[in-house]
Amino acid sequence: MADNSQEGSNAGSNAQKVQSTSVSRYETIRVPILRPVEYPIWKVKMAMFLEATDPEYLDRINDGPHMPTKLSPVITGQEQKTVPKEKKDLTPEDISSIAKDAKVRHLLHSALDNVMSNRVIGCKTAKEIWDALEVRCQGTSAIKKNRKTILTQEYEHFDSRSNETLTDTYDRFCKLLNDLSLVDKEYELEESNLKFLLSLPERWDLKATTIRDNYDLAETDLDEIYGLLKTHELEIEQRNKRSGKKTKFVALKVEEKPVKKESSRKKAKGKALVIKSDSESSNSDDGSNTDDEASDSEDDEEEMMKMAALMVKTFKKMGFKNFKK
Repeated sequence: MADNSQEGSNAGSNAQKVQSTSVSRYETIRVPILRPVEYPIWKVKMAMFLEATDPEYLDRINDGPHMPTKLSPVITGQEQKTVPKEKKDLTPEDISSIAKDAKVRHLLHSALDNVMSNRVIGCKTAKEIWDALEVRCQGTSAIKKNRKTILTQEYEHFDSRSNETLTDTYDRFCKLLNDLSLVDKEYELEESNLKFLLSLPERWDLKATTIRDNYDLAETDLDEIYGLLKTHELEIEQRNKRSGKKTKFVALKVEEKPVKKESSRKKAKGKALVIKSDSESSNSDDGSNTDDEASDSEDDEEEMMKMAALMVKTFKKMGFKNFKK
């Protein structure tokens, strides 16, 4: 029996050491700093930080400090009541639990700058600090109700903006859903998915219809729908890039193809008009060198005269032979 008791004591001691080590490790992590304009996000991060440090820390900001109690002494004719423990009756567990409220207050003040910390310096418990920060950063219940109405209207009229990318629209829609969640306004998954698809520009109509026909919007996350749309967008971009490279390559092939200039002698086998046209185009192409143009023109004229004389002589011979026949 003694051995079993000792083993149980050792197990309890080891468990406390593990818990103490875990708490000290998380307390060394940097506390999220509060910026009033980012209070909704800070509230979520701070709650996660407190829970990761010690699950009982959340109880301190939600329910207030732990108050150890005991049953009142038995008195004949009176019903026993629950009364707070006196200090002399506190157990080590009670003392540890009471101290956690002070630790949470310390962590909350560590997340505030001097101005904000001064505004809640009079709060006696962690819950009082937590509630005071919410009122100062988000306002009273009436202000929160008004904000909820504004966000709901923004959701109902949500639409993509001109020159806005798919990712921009998705990020803006997700932020709106998160803001609505912080004011206790939730939408069904199917409704929010359909709202997002209908808010996209007309160029997405075909893909959006395909998603609606092939996926159950009530079971599909918004992230997955965005992934399908983004994949389709990337495929179109890659296709356009490949098409653009091919067009550019063909254009370069045409530009790099050498241009063969036909000599005036080869042109001379045709009509005289062809020779004249070639000489004119040759003159227009070589406009950068006036001396070469002049010499080429003279050579062309001389060549044309020779060819004309040869053609006349040939016609005369042919006519003479035909006349003799």
